[in-house]
Amino acid sequence: MVLKDALMDLWAALTTSFYTLILGSIIILTAFFSKTGRTPYMIGRFWAWIIMKTNRVRLRVQGLEKIVKHRSYVFISNHSSNLDPLAVAWGLSHTLRFIGKRSLEKIPLFGWAARRASVIFIDRSDSPKAIAKINKVIKEIKDGISPYFFAEGTRNWDGQLLSFKKGGVVFALKARLPIVPITILGSNKLFPKKALRIKSGVIDIYYKGTPLRF
Repeated sequence: MVLKDALMDLWAALTTSFYTLILGSIIILTAFFSKTGRTPYMIGRFWAWIIMKTNRVRLRVQGLEKIVKHRSYVFISNHSSNLDPLAVAWGLSHTLRFIGKRSLEKIPLFGWAARRASVIFIDRSDSPKAIAKINKVIKEIKDGISPYFFAEGTRNWDGQLLSFKKGGVVFALKARLPIVPITILGSNKLFPKKALRIKSGVIDIYYKGTPLRF
């Protein structure tokens, strides 16, 4: 059993590294020819799909019928696993601008590719710079391009909700965009914080109701 777990951990690490090396390089190259960032993002969606497919992770997306494909929103959800960005990137048809902490930008290749795919890295210790970057991003949000905030600002350990940060709501108010609240269920069981292997199973992405307008 120990040997099997070790082999599974190795398999997950090798395949993820391989996909990131190949597709991350393609994202960096295509970004130079994409003004909107849509092409690098679509490659990133494929990267998310192939990682989940390799590890036998399935999605069930429910209740997003009222979301207009070519309209911009502010998406806000809970966050309990590194699988969450992959799941919503593949499960939602919008071109998303993920809001992430600046430390992720320093990861070799991944950080470069993520930046080229228009991930918005924020330095939470420097509020003026963070606000300036957000204000700049607001001008780019149109025609279905939508920011995606994880309300808790970080992953939790056990799947329970942490205190929500106000960034997503403030952005929505400034940009005058409706908020789409989303619940992600099951990802923590498949790939909890500090786990090395992605377990097979199902992730539910659930939305119910009308987008919140201010």
